[in-house]
This record gives sequence, structure tokens and C-alpha cells, in this order.
Amino acid sequence: MTNESLIRNLIRGSNQRAIQESVAALIILVVFTRLLSGSAVGSASYYGCLLIIVATGFIVGVVWSHALSYRLLRSHPASDVGFWRAAFHAQARLLRLVPLWYCAPFGFGAIVLVAPVAVEEFVPFAMVLGIFLVVCAGVVWLNRRAAACLSGAARLLTD
Repeated sequence: MTNESLIRNLIRGSNQRAIQESVAALIILVVFTRLLSGSAVGSASYYGCLLIIVATGFIVGVVWSHALSYRLLRSHPASDVGFWRAAFHAQARLLRLVPLWYCAPFGFGAIVLVAPVAVEEFVPFAMVLGIFLVVCAGVVWLNRRAAACLSGAARLLTD
């Protein structure tokens, strides 16, 4: 694979990831805005929905701020291997840090949203928390695999 095709794949993947996250964010915003409108002001579910809505905006901002554009391909030629290696490693770092910028904001909002207010609500809370932890573990695993692929692609760039 040539440097140019590796770089095009990096840019295409970066933009595709940003678009997918934006679609997911739109769905989350619609769902949690509906939940927010039905929640009592000042309740745990109200603040949990607010936290999730804010976290969604933060996550989309992080993803789009790391998205690469096709203008980069024109401004930095494929022969600028140092720049492109750094771009590959920046994308891989973004994916490796998913627990901090992706799972943590949603997790905090989800915990507040479903926090038990009575003793009998603890078991359902623990079940939801367990499901959330499994989903987060899956998200982290998938993103780490993608980061390893990006790091491998960076090694394939030839000088």
C-alpha cells in the first residue's frame, strides 16, 4: 500500500468516525431531551439527563476537533512522512483515551440518571451499572483495536 492510499484511508476513517458519532449524538440528544422534559426539575433523573446532554456535546466536539480533512492531503504531501506519522499517532491516541473523554462523561450522567433513591432500587441500579460497564469495556476494546491498526499503518509509511 502506498503512502497516499494509507493517508486517504486515515482521512476517510477519521471523517467516517466523526459522522457516525454525530448521528449517534443526534439520537442521544433526542432521546434524553424527551426524558428531560418528563423529569421533575431538581430530581436525579433531571440532572442525569442534563449531564448526558452536555457530555454528548463535549464528545462530538472532541471527535470533530480530531477529524482530518481532505485539505490536509493538499497542504501536506504524502512525502511529508513525519507529519503523517504524527497524524496517525494522534488519531490512535484519541482512540486509546476513549475511557476518559467518551465513557467517563456518559458514565457519570448515567449513574446520576439511574441513582437509587430508595433501598429497593439498589438491585436494578447495580444491574444497569453492570450493563453499562460491559458496554464501556466493549467500546474501549474496539477503540484499542482500531488504535493498534492505526499505529500499524503509521509504521507502514515509507520514507
